[in-house]
Amino acid sequence: MEQSSAEVLLLGWYEPALTALTELGAHVVNVLDPRDLHKARALEPSDAVRFLTVPDTRSSEEVVSGLARHGLTLSAFSHVCSMRELSVVTAAVLAAVGGCASLDVPTAIAVRDKFVQKQLVRAAGVPVTACRVVDLLTDLTVDGWDRPVVVKPLAGGGSRDTHVLADPQSLARLLAEAPEPPRGPWLVEDFVAGTELHVDGVVRAGRVQWFAVSRYLTNVIDIKAGVPVGSVVLEPAGHPGLYAATEALLQESLDALGHREGIFHLEMFERDGALTFSECAGRVGGAMIRESIRYRFGVDLPGEWARAALGLPMAPVPADRPEVCGWMQFSAPAGRVVEVPDVAAVLAQPGCVEAIVSLTKGATVPDISAASNLKAGSALVVGDTEEQVQARMLALSDWFARSVTTEAEPCRPS
Repeated sequence: MEQSSAEVLLLGWYEPALTALTELGAHVVNVLDPRDLHKARALEPSDAVRFLTVPDTRSSEEVVSGLARHGLTLSAFSHVCSMRELSVVTAAVLAAVGGCASLDVPTAIAVRDKFVQKQLVRAAGVPVTACRVVDLLTDLTVDGWDRPVVVKPLAGGGSRDTHVLADPQSLARLLAEAPEPPRGPWLVEDFVAGTELHVDGVVRAGRVQWFAVSRYLTNVIDIKAGVPVGSVVLEPAGHPGLYAATEALLQESLDALGHREGIFHLEMFERDGALTFSECAGRVGGAMIRESIRYRFGVDLPGEWARAALGLPMAPVPADRPEVCGWMQFSAPAGRVVEVPDVAAVLAQPGCVEAIVSLTKGATVPDISAASNLKAGSALVVGDTEEQVQARMLALSDWFARSVTTEAEPCRPS
């Protein structure tokens, strides 16, 4: 295995990224939020890793101040990087200041800011949703409104604070129900009817090297209605036309974004055989996307991210498995948890090969409809066909929700 002697500044906690960097020989200073320190301390001590805490890993001021408290400057590092969505631009800015290897700042912005990336891919001729930016949601009330729109933060993630607004009345309801005035600015884009897909893969030297297409169980925006979140990996041999069209869209989109080295998680819509770009990130997809890709194809996306960050060649793609697979997230009724299945019980369900249960007795079930990264647990499910995997996932989702018992939270004294 190729090895690196890099000195890396890594922003934010993401254990697979840290492990991938150190397995390739890098020495890493990992800057963390204090809330993640217990996870870091649970790892085996290593001379190759040092952990520093700062109040906010998204702030360049906080990061360089944290380094200074430990007698470090940016000149101590050859590379600066982050797998955390909200720290990608910070890493690029710090690298530019320190003369370190990293994503360049324009590319980092292009894979983060949804308006910027849509403008870039539109200029390259890639089909993309029409969009604009408003400073405040209340500004929409003075705009012309002749079709449904989706509003979302410009650089958000996990579908948090993302809403479909069919008409001015739905905006009024959103503003009335918000616990505090929603912050802006906001991306406003036309609602796209179609099937939502995600594409995960590797780009090196500006060329797409490998990718896989997965179909969401339902479009992610539908989590607001309480539907399960998950996806099924689509078989390349069973969808040759889709894979060919996707490769063309990928190459044109990544060229437009300037994303030449690394990995990507791109979302798009398919309708009547036509593809429309939705958004693209330069990181591993959330939930168990990483695990589904590794299980089905043997491709280690965090490892490929680290290889690209360190300037090492892509690893050979191993032989894939014959099984179809998919990932899903569990929901549960609101309240305080009284009973919850353990991992062994989940793994005993048909087709389940990996599982995580996030709930514990006495915990409070969060509002899982608020964002796609909120969950009661997750699972990797396999089967002989895409249809069988999807059926098993839906059945597992229903079984888990029925197996969790909750009670109302006790009233707090006022």
